[in-house]
Amino acid sequence: MSKTLSIVRVPESTNNSLRAWSAADELLIHQLEESDTSPLVIYNDSFGYLSSHAAPRKTFAALDAKSQVKATLENFSNNSISVDHFEAVSLLKLLSEKVEIGLMKIPKSLELFELFLSHFVKNSNKDATLFCGFMTRNFTKQLLEIGAEYFEEVEQSLSKKKARVLILRKPKVVSEKTMIKSIEFGESEIKQYYGVFSSHHIDYATQFLIENLEPPEEVKSVLDLASGNGIIAKEVQQLFPDADIALVDDSQLAIESSKLNVKGENVSFFHNNNLEDIPSNSLDYVVSNPPFHIEYEIDISLPLRLFRAVEKKLVNEGKFQLVANSHLNYKPHLEKIFKRVSVVFDNDKFVVYSCYKRWDKNQEW
Repeated sequence: MSKTLSIVRVPESTNNSLRAWSAADELLIHQLEESDTSPLVIYNDSFGYLSSHAAPRKTFAALDAKSQVKATLENFSNNSISVDHFEAVSLLKLLSEKVEIGLMKIPKSLELFELFLSHFVKNSNKDATLFCGFMTRNFTKQLLEIGAEYFEEVEQSLSKKKARVLILRKPKVVSEKTMIKSIEFGESEIKQYYGVFSSHHIDYATQFLIENLEPPEEVKSVLDLASGNGIIAKEVQQLFPDADIALVDDSQLAIESSKLNVKGENVSFFHNNNLEDIPSNSLDYVVSNPPFHIEYEIDISLPLRLFRAVEKKLVNEGKFQLVANSHLNYKPHLEKIFKRVSVVFDNDKFVVYSCYKRWDKNQEW
């Protein structure tokens, strides 16, 4: 490749084996170098590797996660790359101009892959090409089938470093398709955009937390951390209809999904990967099914960072309830952050933890 750039994971991971890019990203940049210099759109660029190598070409980055935007801009700064050519855009809106070329790191979610394709088709010219990189181990025939729904020509590159590129040419004229689906849960119908976590049913860990919620007796302020489609906040709202409820998620599609399900004048939504929008010492009750992976990578640096932030946002008597996969063994980590940590419910798959900011020794546990 013609550029030598230093691209790092942002925020930094404690797992030194994780890189900020893959061989699939490298193949995409090779494709880009052989194309013209017209404006392009990039999808699923986790840490800005693709956008950094595309500079100074006019680049639209259709990024769902706020963490992706922040990481891209930080890597731009670290490599003295101007932001004048760069525009982060919403997957739910049209671009300001049509493009001829696109790059995509294929996501783990096939529904999110389809949403990306739909967005590209709406925003590209009739002879446009979309290059989609993936690691060979993650290939599924459904990628070809979905690609053929949106493009006239579908082909694959040869494998290199265990990666390949799916090349999609000539977008089809397709009928408008809603990218929202419904999930039945109890007596409720939960709606969410394609690509939001657990698309076929309410995630089983989330269900386990909902079944075992133990909120404080009095709750005036609630946070649903990593809210997804908002189902946990919706359940807590039924218990405390007058409480102020905040929902935070790194994914814009998740936040927009939460807005479809959680209503009220006392509800606030924040598209962010941290809790900088929440005042310190302001929350009575925090609930969460926190993320612990990016695509195919497991990285518990993500939830541990959030746990430390939660402790600062709780009032002294505040409580944090979360659910996690049993194998993650969060208890030792949580005990370094909170005054008291209890395993209140568990089974062979999941654990529900209750964490307290301050331990009143006169209170019975």
